[in-house]
Amino acid sequence: MNRTFVCVETTDYFTRAMERVAADEGDRLLFVSARAEPSAGVPSLRLDVRDDPQRVAADIAAACEGRPAVAAFTNQEPYVIATAAVAGALGVGRNPVASAGAARDKARMKEIWQAAGVSTPRGTHFTSRAGLDLAQVVYPAIVKPTHGFASCGVRRVESETELLEQVRKIALLNATTMAQDGVPAAGFLVEQCLEGREYSVDTVWFDGRPAADFLLANNSEQVSSGQYFPDRLYALEPSMPEELRRAVIDLTHDAVRALGISHGPTHTEVRFHDGTPYVLETAARPGAGGIFYDLAHRARGADLMRAMYLSLVCDGREEFDRRTGPALRRPQAAGPEADTHGDTTYFWFNVPHRGSGIIRAIEGLDELRERDEVLLCVCFKEPGHHLHPDGDLISDYFCNIMGRHREVPGGPSLTELLKSFEESIEIVY
Repeated sequence: MNRTFVCVETTDYFTRAMERVAADEGDRLLFVSARAEPSAGVPSLRLDVRDDPQRVAADIAAACEGRPAVAAFTNQEPYVIATAAVAGALGVGRNPVASAGAARDKARMKEIWQAAGVSTPRGTHFTSRAGLDLAQVVYPAIVKPTHGFASCGVRRVESETELLEQVRKIALLNATTMAQDGVPAAGFLVEQCLEGREYSVDTVWFDGRPAADFLLANNSEQVSSGQYFPDRLYALEPSMPEELRRAVIDLTHDAVRALGISHGPTHTEVRFHDGTPYVLETAARPGAGGIFYDLAHRARGADLMRAMYLSLVCDGREEFDRRTGPALRRPQAAGPEADTHGDTTYFWFNVPHRGSGIIRAIEGLDELRERDEVLLCVCFKEPGHHLHPDGDLISDYFCNIMGRHREVPGGPSLTELLKSFEESIEIVY
């Protein structure tokens, strides 16, 4: 206790959540960023963590003001590797930098999984268009950047023309958005196309053991058709057969262990094909920047945000179990927003937007937050920010809604409800 938890380039929503947890645990929070303004009242340090880790660690240690750093963490993909290196330099690293690197590199993680016998789609890594053998590609195929996130740059291609066009787009992404990682040879993957249902599992790990799992179904295809794979809609499926649920979760555990991640959060995606689950990718961060944790707490009573915090600061298993308490180990318990009706769907919705440019105003958010179906509405943009066109090349969110929908006679379907959310927001450029 009385230590400093370092948040690196975290979103305002996540920073605030961590600040509350740190205060409850008797610690303080330090926000570190090269450019973002800190949340009001949060101690901050303007620093680029991608510089030399030893120098960055020394500057952070000085800013801790006698309350030593106990962890350094980011919920932003481009900073995962640098943050792991700084945590190591501070002497508080829980996972090897190599494991953080594998969780950022889809080509490397696939190599590791294939060597470990973990079920994953067939795929080939290319560092440039020059190495691509078009005659060997089986269509349909999935093309994705090796260091992408938020499904940015992922596309199902049906022909050589579509493949080459997506490779060109990914080259642009790698030279701009993905270049934040400082990875010299990012490249792209051409991967087997799977046709079944997709799920995500958020797990909190301590000392190589899963402390809590939270499974959601990726239902994005209900509201977003086409060849792209935007992270649009995730939902709880309480009626999911236990055997199926166990198969998904067990596969994600095997995948994470193979990467060497033993502490903190992981977000893993699994898709079925001909009845067999395949792991697609894993990230060493919470899903949806931590909002999935909020959904788990409100709907199921599992405080994953606090569990994640403790998994990064506790010294041993006994301390971790004592401080997390029995509630974390009661899966599917009712949360504070739980509905006793079995026909209620809890969901996370990434709101699509129209247009692009410099935002002058965002209208309708206050009214949206007042709706009974909305449990949480987080807008990541504000006037003065630039908003890119909503498409396969966008890597950041505009607005996320966590909510619940109950089927009632004469009421809107879930699809209709989400459409009404989208139409209630107007962006003035």
